[in-house]
Amino acid sequence: MSERSSWTDVRDRRMAEPGAVAEYEAARLAFELGRAVRELREQRGWSQSRLAQGAGMTQSAVARFEAGGTVPTLHVLERLARALDVELAVGFTPKTPAA
Repeated sequence: MSERSSWTDVRDRRMAEPGAVAEYEAARLAFELGRAVRELREQRGWSQSRLAQGAGMTQSAVARFEAGGTVPTLHVLERLARALDVELAVGFTPKTPAA
């Protein structure tokens, strides 16, 4: 009988594969952006359909975005920001403080 791997072992092996860290970071960013848009939409009491209409998108595209299923382009982020009446701020933050 073969030995089962723990989730940690499987994750560590996968993260050691070429490109895995970059893909993980892209997925994390997509998820965080989707969560931020969902929170803004819900604060306004809007449905996904209402946001989609304002952004010139389909409801299913908004749902995929909010779930982190797509990595958005800047154009899509600008359309969502305009529909939500917020300013889109894109920037870079150092990973570690400078010495």
